[in-house]
Amino acid sequence: MAGGKIKKKIAALMLAPLLGAGAAAPSSAAMTLAGSELDAVAAVAGRTLSPLASRDGVARLAAAAVDSLQFMLTNSSIRIAAALAQAEPAGRPAAAETSSPVPADRGASSPSALGSASFGSVAIPFKRLSAVKKLAPALEEMRADASLACDGDCPEAVLGIAKAVRDSDGASLRDKLNRVNSAVNAAIRYRPDIETYNVSDRWATPSETLARQEGDCEDYAILKMAALRAAGVEAKDMAIVVLFDQKRHFYHAVLSVKAGSRHFILDNMQNEVKADSQLPDYLPLYSIADGKGYLHGTRTGHEKLAAISLDRVAPGEGVASR
Repeated sequence: MAGGKIKKKIAALMLAPLLGAGAAAPSSAAMTLAGSELDAVAAVAGRTLSPLASRDGVARLAAAAVDSLQFMLTNSSIRIAAALAQAEPAGRPAAAETSSPVPADRGASSPSALGSASFGSVAIPFKRLSAVKKLAPALEEMRADASLACDGDCPEAVLGIAKAVRDSDGASLRDKLNRVNSAVNAAIRYRPDIETYNVSDRWATPSETLARQEGDCEDYAILKMAALRAAGVEAKDMAIVVLFDQKRHFYHAVLSVKAGSRHFILDNMQNEVKADSQLPDYLPLYSIADGKGYLHGTRTGHEKLAAISLDRVAPGEGVASR
């Protein structure tokens, strides 16, 4: 009996941030859904933690297990949010059907509000995303308008991208996206971080990528974000999305640009800018928009990927490439 009460309390805590402040108590259907997610996490916890007592390096293994289980629990919350969005529990006010159960900062429009995230996913804020710190220097450079700055003898890459920005003046958003995507893809040569910086993952600033005229997938995406900011696209409408390519079986990063209810994807693997709905093999894991981190998930979930720590994901060279 005691275990059942604890389970109900944990389920209620999981649902609270998804339902939003001031919402009525979770319905029995929502509680049942949360309870089934907890059962799944508990089962994995038992299998993961039980053999640790007899192994070497217990502390290291336990830390990795807790990290993975925490990520699984977050994905469970995402799946519950998706289910609540598709079928509102009985007793919820009709006005709540169009509101997002994901709390947003006051005065700011959340690009990842429930039901509007890229690739048809659900996204929730996640403050502990380490990639936010990796991107911070690039964002500071963009805010200082220093990404495409050049004195004297400018590299060819800078000239080509600057021309694309100038030529897009007065153009439609779709035309701006196509020009910038093609220009950056042509100006930068793909090279993995391990070869360039001797580390598996490093997020270069736009000026660093331009100076080297090479980079990997997230470097392309970051540079495109800088170029589009210079072309007048608002920062709040752009997001770096790290995803798993289910067809090629590796981690990847792209730039997503929101236009109304649609998301357009700028990809270093193709010059044509496509809507996210045209890229069904892309499974988003997390994103950074306007300096904030978000975790992405689907209603069905992907347990094989959920057990991997996000800190180990290196776009272009990820651990799940096998």
